[in-house]
Amino acid sequence: MKRVNVWIEPEMLEYIKSKKTDLRIATTCEGPLIFSIKTSPPKETDFYMEVEGKKIYISAVQAPLIKSIDRRMLPRCALERR
Repeated sequence: MKRVNVWIEPEMLEYIKSKKTDLRIATTCEGPLIFSIKTSPPKETDFYMEVEGKKIYISAVQAPLIKSIDRRMLPRCALERR
């Protein structure tokens, strides 16, 4: 896995800090979405970055395309709970 650095929107930084597990940005039909690794486990081809003691894995498909981690990456179910 290759290490990367991506800018994180402050609201998303708070979201990441609130989670108890590492996270993964995966490719979905809705675009890149962020999930717990329990839902979307990391793959050997993923890139990663460390944030507040947690790892954020980024799919190899999304890594070259992502300029920032923002709230558009939250799955709808996460938005509905807010």
